[in-house]
Amino acid sequence: MQPISKSNWIEGKVLEHKNWTDSLASIKIAARVNPYISGQFTRIALEINNEIISRPYSYVSAPSDNFLEIVYVKIPDGKLTPKLSELKSGDNILVNNNAFGYFVMSEIPKGDNLWLLATGTGSGVFISLLKTDAPWNRFKKVILIHGVRNKEELTYLDQIAKFKNKYPQKFHYIKSVTREKIDGCLNTRIPNAIENGIFETTTKIKISKTSQFMICGNPDMIKETINNLKNKGLEINRRSNPGNITIEKYW
Repeated sequence: MQPISKSNWIEGKVLEHKNWTDSLASIKIAARVNPYISGQFTRIALEINNEIISRPYSYVSAPSDNFLEIVYVKIPDGKLTPKLSELKSGDNILVNNNAFGYFVMSEIPKGDNLWLLATGTGSGVFISLLKTDAPWNRFKKVILIHGVRNKEELTYLDQIAKFKNKYPQKFHYIKSVTREKIDGCLNTRIPNAIENGIFETTTKIKISKTSQFMICGNPDMIKETINNLKNKGLEINRRSNPGNITIEKYW
């Protein structure tokens, strides 16, 4: 638990609370926090029983937006999300004054093609990144792959359509739904599609040492995907030893 501190937290107002599914929602917030970089995360909190209960969330919004936005999964027995899910437009919410993390474009080495791999709510951070000019200016092709269990979990399709309309020759979007067979979607796990070449066949883009991968989501998916990319000659990206694979674990 954290003591209430005006230096740590900014009081914001809920602008919009959208339920994508029974367990998946997003919140837009008005709050004057310190500047942040797309790809970073913050902490969202509520005061519950005189204590601040908080959890980290990546920004879906970009610095150019006039709102902050996060996407979250409702945990029925969680300390924060049951109360978070009750919020309505106009309600108060706490946002950490600062943002954190290095899952940002300036940490990504040079390359020809940028692959963005996400499961579940992990796609939100890529929405933030793709709202900026950096990935489009730096890479010849940008491929966003979103793996979910059910079709209803495919979020931000309207925003993704805007990316496609703005960059029709540069942008590829692949949806994969594992528990249903849906027209226009693959039916495969991300690590498997890396291993058997489905993504390369679908996009007609070869995975090579000139590829850069950013991966966000389920730790098991990340681990398996890293192993399969290493089998193709790619390496983890570190500041001391730049490579091809940059990751953000969600738990």
